[in-house]
Amino acid sequence: MFKNSLYELKRTKEIIFVLAKYGFGDIIESLGIPVPFKETPKLSRSERIRKAIEELGPTFIKLAQLLSLRPDLVPLDLAKEFEKLQDSVTPLPFEEMKRVLEDEFEKPYTEIFEEDFELLASASIGQVYKARLKTGEIVAVKILKPDIEEKIYADIAILQRLAKLLRDRFLIYGVDLEKIVEEFAKSIKKELDFNIEALNLKRFANNFRNNSDIKVPKLYEKYSSKRVLTMEFIEGIKISDIDALKKAGYDLKEITKKGFDLICEQIFIHRFFHADPHPGNLMVSNGKIVFLDFGIMGRLSDEDRQYFVEMIYYVIKQQEEKAALYVLKLSKVQGEIDISSFKKEMADIISSYFYSSLKQVELRALIEDMLKVMQRYKIYFKEDNYLLAKALVTMEGIGKKLYPEFNAAEEIKPFIIKIYKQTISPFNILKRSHEINKAVMEFITQAPSDLNEIIGKLKRGELKVEFEHVGLEEFEEAIEKSFNRLSTSIIIASLLIGSSMLLSSHIPPLFKNISLFGIIGFIFASILGVILIFTVLRKK
Repeated sequence: MFKNSLYELKRTKEIIFVLAKYGFGDIIESLGIPVPFKETPKLSRSERIRKAIEELGPTFIKLAQLLSLRPDLVPLDLAKEFEKLQDSVTPLPFEEMKRVLEDEFEKPYTEIFEEDFELLASASIGQVYKARLKTGEIVAVKILKPDIEEKIYADIAILQRLAKLLRDRFLIYGVDLEKIVEEFAKSIKKELDFNIEALNLKRFANNFRNNSDIKVPKLYEKYSSKRVLTMEFIEGIKISDIDALKKAGYDLKEITKKGFDLICEQIFIHRFFHADPHPGNLMVSNGKIVFLDFGIMGRLSDEDRQYFVEMIYYVIKQQEEKAALYVLKLSKVQGEIDISSFKKEMADIISSYFYSSLKQVELRALIEDMLKVMQRYKIYFKEDNYLLAKALVTMEGIGKKLYPEFNAAEEIKPFIIKIYKQTISPFNILKRSHEINKAVMEFITQAPSDLNEIIGKLKRGELKVEFEHVGLEEFEEAIEKSFNRLSTSIIIASLLIGSSMLLSSHIPPLFKNISLFGIIGFIFASILGVILIFTVLRKK
């Protein structure tokens, strides 16, 4: 306890010194703490924050890397500045690292591995080694640094106290310190547990078990734990080493297409994707693309995937305002916004990029312009949806370095069309019919209790409804038609469910042991369904 208190006191002094050094002395003085010197800022505010974070070390670098993926927490220019931070630090001697191995496996490490450990990489929270198991396999061993958890949690405790004190001052910069520290605490806990990365690796490998274009490292579960991750070591060429790829005889256009198609498959087919596919995490081995480091993964909900598909579909069809509406559905909105103005601005951006040809579109420029408009309206992509956009942009950048004529927008198009066709196919509609039936049954069974609750609130005077009617007259007829169709859909679904129950229960009168009422119900529901579909198609 005393040791932690001394560390926190010393660390707090370091943080104050560094903030003053990079021109934030006024913030320190606002806390009533005298500043012995003041630097005259020569760099931009965002550059000074990045420099300060670099000097403050591993915890702060990890924090900045999180923020580079979260433009909802910091201004976009600051998030872009944080992208420049490199998670590379002076390595610890293996003598210190082997302590973790022996603590985790409760035996001398030489009973599992051969003695020679070759350092491959050193990051803020761990180090990666090339090693050989006693069984002969060559492996990559990722080891958490000793005592790193205690240091990071101590830094978080300091940050939480400073966040409370400095919250109002940092709001001037558009930064909510308390929320940032809270999000960081949740995120870093996952990175400090290699069991989570092991689960990600297993799921990723299972998704691509039948794909010959990708190589996923094998996980050695027996030799993995919370603080140690042991994987197959794969020899390969870094995807950014263009000269080595050419020398090895690889077709750079083919490599580019393979890599981008794989990230699209992860996103749009499996809905589980590598969220940090920078050049250091990608290799080429025997013509296959190798993804490394599964600590940061994105997950796309089925609903959001459908929204992305619809958005891109309407972009391709040059219906920009409809596409802008799907941007809203993929986002979280802070406070009241002028939806009409937002739709118009977003539609203008989309049309300016897609007016001539997909071949001229750069995803990075498009997404950056979209984010600027969104940030002005306090609209932000949901976290995983931003990771998706970031992954696509990163892969586009790698692709253009390998093959300058590569066009990401054209490459995405086949995936979108394929999923869109699957969504509207009769087979998919039938496949999902049981979900519709279930939803209708839930609605029917829950409606009475919901109505009772509403009536109870009305009796007690607790129910308040506020509605402002401003220029909605032109929509009344459309709304009425929509509700009529919805009511008809519910009736059709109810008839189908009821008819199914009659048929399965053999309720008389019967014809050849089949319930006549059940057959009539199915026929009537089918007629109504055909009429409804015909009405919708005619309207379109």
